[in-house]
Amino acid sequence: MITTVTTNVAIDKTYIVDNFSLNGVFRVKQVLAQAGGKGLNVARVIHNLGEEVIATGFIGGYTGSYIKEIMAREGMKEDFVVIEGESRICINILDPVGKTQTELLEPGPDVSQNDAQKLVDKVKELARSSKVVTISGSLTRGLAPGFYSLLIEVINQAGAMAILDTSGAAFIEGIKARPYMVKPNQQEAETLAGHPLKEVDDQKKFLMKLLESGVQVAVLSLGGDGALVATGNDFFKVIPPRVQAINTVGCGDAFVAGFAVGLARGEGVTGAARLATAAASASATRWQTGQCQVELVNKLLDEVRLLELHT
Repeated sequence: MITTVTTNVAIDKTYIVDNFSLNGVFRVKQVLAQAGGKGLNVARVIHNLGEEVIATGFIGGYTGSYIKEIMAREGMKEDFVVIEGESRICINILDPVGKTQTELLEPGPDVSQNDAQKLVDKVKELARSSKVVTISGSLTRGLAPGFYSLLIEVINQAGAMAILDTSGAAFIEGIKARPYMVKPNQQEAETLAGHPLKEVDDQKKFLMKLLESGVQVAVLSLGGDGALVATGNDFFKVIPPRVQAINTVGCGDAFVAGFAVGLARGEGVTGAARLATAAASASATRWQTGQCQVELVNKLLDEVRLLELHT
């Protein structure tokens, strides 16, 4: 089984709007709504790939009830900590004509220390029956920057593999607990490094520092250009197949999902990287965030290339 953790779940609403711009009034051509937050996107892709997955995190209010209703309709399992606050709504405005993409992200509810401990206890329990536990997205309000570190500690103690996909202080504190894998993107990595990481040699040095901190698999996401993957023994680039991208929001979550599935199936780092890249590429072809068809993933899997690097 795979467990996904999302402290800041949401209803993700996608608006399809032609010729969208500021200071105007527009009629929306199409509205797509789904249970979201990065970890729920991960859970959905894992579910689509045919693996058993359970989603946990904080949920509250009418929005939270709607999220649970959507997940039930999709056949997705959940075991949330229910809080008093209202779960958030996030909006993604896609303009097919202007080829623009605009996101509006609510901050999310406040969480009490009592609720925080409830989630630590729940993750500890779920990790005991999980091969992989993913931790994705921003910390909702009320949680200390080191909260993910607490989760990673109980995941490691349970013998599961922890994948951390976050940024900023939550990432800096989280890696202190030595997650199995991390996946910053280019912008996040440059913020952490404090300087541009344009050359492969600089990117490799950044990944090596992550490995030195105790991470076993360090991935640098390069968006449409693929990803760099470093372990104690290997350093390679995974190159995605060409697809007609429609919506790239959630592709990073699909990558995490594919990697988690690959690890859970015992396919090793290279196999997990290939599946992750195929899932991310398939996700880019859908209007809805964090969606992919297993048939397309399997087709694209044969087109993913690995390039060994020796810088």
